[in-house]
Amino acid sequence: MASKPYSSNELGSLVAMAGANPIHANSLSFPDHQSASYQFAPTFQPDPLATTLHFPNDVSAPITAPVTERSGWAAKQVWARHQALIKQLYLYEKRPLAEVMRLMESQHGFRATVRMYKTHIKQWGLDKKNKDFEMRAVVRKNKQRADQGKGSIIRIRGQLRDFAEVVRYWNRRGISIDDIIARRTASPTPEAVECFTPVPSPILTPEVLAIPERMFRCIRDYFEGSFESGTWVRTEPLFHCVTTKDKENADGYLEELIRQCQLACLLFSRSLFQEAGQTLIAATAKIKQILSAELPRSLIELFRLINYVRRHKRDEMALIILRQFSALGKVLLGSEHPLSRICEWLDSTSPSGFDDTVVRCMESIVDQFERFVGPMHWSTLCARLNYIVVASPEGNAGIQMRQNLLDECEKTLRPHDPRILLVRGYMAENYFDEGYFVEARTLSQENIACSQHVQRTNERFHHENNNLYRVALCQHALGEVDLGIATLHKVIDLAVSRFGSQDWMLRRFLLSLEDWYLEQGRWSFAAQARDWREKILESIDVD
Repeated sequence: MASKPYSSNELGSLVAMAGANPIHANSLSFPDHQSASYQFAPTFQPDPLATTLHFPNDVSAPITAPVTERSGWAAKQVWARHQALIKQLYLYEKRPLAEVMRLMESQHGFRATVRMYKTHIKQWGLDKKNKDFEMRAVVRKNKQRADQGKGSIIRIRGQLRDFAEVVRYWNRRGISIDDIIARRTASPTPEAVECFTPVPSPILTPEVLAIPERMFRCIRDYFEGSFESGTWVRTEPLFHCVTTKDKENADGYLEELIRQCQLACLLFSRSLFQEAGQTLIAATAKIKQILSAELPRSLIELFRLINYVRRHKRDEMALIILRQFSALGKVLLGSEHPLSRICEWLDSTSPSGFDDTVVRCMESIVDQFERFVGPMHWSTLCARLNYIVVASPEGNAGIQMRQNLLDECEKTLRPHDPRILLVRGYMAENYFDEGYFVEARTLSQENIACSQHVQRTNERFHHENNNLYRVALCQHALGEVDLGIATLHKVIDLAVSRFGSQDWMLRRFLLSLEDWYLEQGRWSFAAQARDWREKILESIDVD
């Protein structure tokens, strides 16, 4: 029996219980899937052989047989549609070509000759001979990951490889690994080459490792299917990749979900349980639209959100969010859709392996974005920065990783490029979280100055407002309370002039303003900030 989406009333009850009995991060417990009493009938039931590999734009439409030539053989235009499935069967499941041909014809009406298959297998790089350009890529990728402090599991065309085997390959040709590293280029990693972070604990059993491995495979296939089918669209490097299924500005809904959930955590920490519950209900009200749109960045943002909520010891919130995504995903997209399956697998992951699984999934997403749109694309950079946040390297390693990324951007991009502002903003946030308030303020002020060169109005406002808010937080943390309050009033004025006095984003600013006034004993000003915040909450649509 599948779990069902929570209604507004049920969410209210859950957060009420959560406020009375908060669950801490070291005692995460996921209820049994079998306890629910609602049975779904998903509208999308793909063929078992095609699981997660092909997704029509209309998920409720049946999968039809491919178009054929007059000769009866598969037409040229349908080979790409079935590439991921053929790759799965032939390469990863190691089925003989004759069996692949039989399954494709009997299960999918896809009829082709041996010669056709061999031609496409060669074009797609699925044949099993080692190639120089792939082995060079393994060396480059291994060195790059080692510089970032990561271990590597190497897989070429689905086959696990030991790095010593790569070294022997080049030794037989009289070429040293150092020579390849010295001549390394910025060439993209070939599709057949994959690198993953190994599980750090040697005591984990194959059963424990099974779910993460399925998730990584699911993520990879989801990216392949979405980009190759045209559902996800590669954009110019200064923009997020987009989806053709976004009909309701779901990107804005995703941003609102993240900010509202973060605010709910802060409200819980202040024992404002009723307002926190209302905020959580408002935050989750648009999950349906987010899922239907299938935004390319949904998974990476969901993982970061779950990590943020758990770090604030609100594991019951993490459970609610995951359950909503999983249950609604089954209804809207089908139980075998990657978004549904990944949320369900996370839901069933043991507490001891939860955080590591999320980190490794995020790393896999970074690899996929880099593979499809390149290392300097906006989507890739956002994914890399979010990965660093969630990975939480010890000591100053996180700051150093961001600094290395900033150095890469400054060497590659023009001055005042918005991508440099993006990385610098994450660095400032990291400095603030680590208690380096002077450094965080300096970087934020640099970003404010540089934001004047940003051409797009919305993006310029976003950079200016976020960095100005961080300046206010730094001023307050450094004891410059009056100056911090004055700066925060500027932040609020900017937001009101841009979006009006009832915009949901104002509530986070007003909460800080209320706290700071209370610290000074200015009760009437604190009450005004609280009343404004509550009026905004009343105006939020949670239908």
